Amino acid sequence: MATSSEFTGSVNLNGRLTSGLMMFLRLYDQQKDVFWQASGHFTQAAYRVSKKHKPVEDDVTKGLFCMFGGTVGAVCGVVTGGIWGALGAVGTATSIRLFESVNAASVTVGFFGSVLGGAVGGVFSGAIGSAINVVAHVSGHPVHGVITSAAWFTVGFVTGGAIGSTFGGLVGAAGGALGGGLGAVHATTLSIYLVESMISCPETNEKEKLMEKKNQIQKTGEDFSKSIRPLVEQLKTVQTILDGDKMAASHAVKSAAGQTEKTLTAVILLEKSLSDVQGAADPPQFCCSVGEAARQCEKIPEELKKMRAAVQKVLDSLNLRQQQ
Repeated sequence: MATSSEFTGSVNLNGRLTSGLMMFLRLYDQQKDVFWQASGHFTQAAYRVSKKHKPVEDDVTKGLFCMFGGTVGAVCGVVTGGIWGALGAVGTATSIRLFESVNAASVTVGFFGSVLGGAVGGVFSGAIGSAINVVAHVSGHPVHGVITSAAWFTVGFVTGGAIGSTFGGLVGAAGGALGGGLGAVHATTLSIYLVESMISCPETNEKEKLMEKKNQIQKTGEDFSKSIRPLVEQLKTVQTILDGDKMAASHAVKSAAGQTEKTLTAVILLEKSLSDVQGAADPPQFCCSVGEAARQCEKIPEELKKMRAAVQKVLDSLNLRQQQ
């Protein structure tokens, strides 16, 4: 049996609370088709704009990039390695002649050894280094840099020097080492440059595209927010009434108060997600924020539906009390 304080509380709240809840029901019935449709539009837009370039994961594609990088590295390595080997041979022979005599045959053999050493060193280290660097790059883990360049230079230097000394003596060793090292550096750099150009070509205007996607999400998000704004404002009014008057002894009122808080929290999370979307600095962060916003956008209509059911229970409870 209801106590005197409970009855007095229900009388005090009856006017304002009933009016506020009835207004919510009318707004819900008027807006439900609009905000459900807006929610669907936002979810679809979020799915479209969240599509992005992902690192290559297919083994066949990686294999093709590996072959491409190795081929480019080999061709560039043999050409640049041979050229630098020849230049190294000329420089070395000139330096030697300044301090000791050397015959033309030795210079010729040394020149041949330098070119051969530079070409072999360049093609070997250039092909292997380019293949490894390219696969790492397309897999989303780029390794090309000063350290890797120094490593492949060393491999080319040692290989070229060994081949050059075998076929050209001192001149061949010096020229072959220089040619092999620089040939490797040129080869790996060129292969990465070409692959980056191939991958980034469709995304030349990545910043502009990201901004365009942000604008799409902003527009659909604003459309959805606009569709639920009257309901949200009314819920805030109801929440103020419930917080100001502690008539929450009724189970129905307690349930409505809890559902009001859940619904308003979902709205706040959606607003935060939309703000994060606009502040996203790169595609991965953007897609993460869009995904969270889409989840909240799908959740809010469900929470509003539950809120309507809770409101109806409170109104039924208040009407029953008036009849007692």
